[in-house]
Amino acid sequence: MVRLAIFTALVTLVGLSTVTALKFDFNVRIRNRESGGWINGHNGPEYAPIVVEEKSASSLGVWRIDDGGEETNVVFNQATGLPVVVTDTGHPLATLKSLLPAARVLFEVIDVSAYRIKDIETELYWTREGREVFLRRPNSIDDNQIWEFRPQGFDDAFAFWE
Repeated sequence: MVRLAIFTALVTLVGLSTVTALKFDFNVRIRNRESGGWINGHNGPEYAPIVVEEKSASSLGVWRIDDGGEETNVVFNQATGLPVVVTDTGHPLATLKSLLPAARVLFEVIDVSAYRIKDIETELYWTREGREVFLRRPNSIDDNQIWEFRPQGFDDAFAFWE
């Protein structure tokens, strides 16, 4: 009975930690790479909270981010809890070239007619065990625009370009 109780407790703890690892709360802000300053764009305040909710129960874990502007999908690798790829849902969804859990993931946007741009390559970076995530759209209207996704409670004093 004692062994069963211990086993049940362990399974419960592992289950809880797995579930908690998949719950993400993010803040977002946009930074200009040249000036080093933060941009107050259509997303509102310089450092604005965004809503993250589960969209699909797939093995990779697809989450919807709504920052008050366009919706964005973030696909997480549930084994590691790290973001794998980001796709805009404000336009027809991107065709994913790769879902490899690498430090940089590229995908192809089929149609972004609202921006009059085709085949945008988007780069998603993360460092420091996934605590810091950057999304760059080098061919977008503003080539210097970088999105930073940080889990809530992340140390704001951390230097962005160390």
